[in-house]
Amino acid sequence: MTRYIALLRGINVGTGNRIRMEALRRLFEEHGFSGVETYIQSGNVLFSSDLTEVEISDVIVRLLLEGAQIKTTVVLRNSLELHSLVSACPFSAEEIDTAQRENTEGESFHVALLSHAPAESVVAKLNEIPADGDRFVIVGRDVYVLLRRSIRNSKLAIKLQKLLPEATLRNWNTITKLNDLAK
Repeated sequence: MTRYIALLRGINVGTGNRIRMEALRRLFEEHGFSGVETYIQSGNVLFSSDLTEVEISDVIVRLLLEGAQIKTTVVLRNSLELHSLVSACPFSAEEIDTAQRENTEGESFHVALLSHAPAESVVAKLNEIPADGDRFVIVGRDVYVLLRRSIRNSKLAIKLQKLLPEATLRNWNTITKLNDLAK
C-alpha cells in the first residue's frame, strides 16, 4: 500500500465547504482508505491505498460531493513525493528567515500544489509579474513561493491564484508537518 496525502482546496476556509475533521476521516474510512489521519482544519488527509492517483482522486471528489456536498479540487502526493518536495526546497534558511522578518503580517513561505505541472504560457505570465522582492520557483507540479509581504497584498500571490485557480496552497510549516506524519 502507498501512503498518500490528499490536499483539499478551500476546505473550511470562509463560510463554504465546511466539514469537521472527524466526519472527513469517517468518509475516507467508509470508502476503503486505511490509516486515515487529518492534520489541522484545512483539508489535509493522510491515508493508505492500493488505488492509482487518478482512481483515488475520482473517489475523493465523489465521496466529498455525495457525503458532504463539497465540490473541490483534490491534489495528491504520495509520501515519497512529499519528501522530495521538502528536500528540493529552493530557498536557503537565511532567505526564508529574511523574508519572514520583513513580512510582519503572516507566513512568508508557501507551496502551491497542483495536479499537473503548470503550462508554459502560465509560467511565462508568472515571470512577467513585478517581483517586488517576492520569488517563486516551479519544480514539476509544485510552486514554491517566498513572500516579503502579506499573501493578501502580494502581486505575485494574487496573480498566482488567478493563473492557477486549481492550485491549493499550504504554508511551509504545514508541508513539513505533513511530511513528518507521512513517514
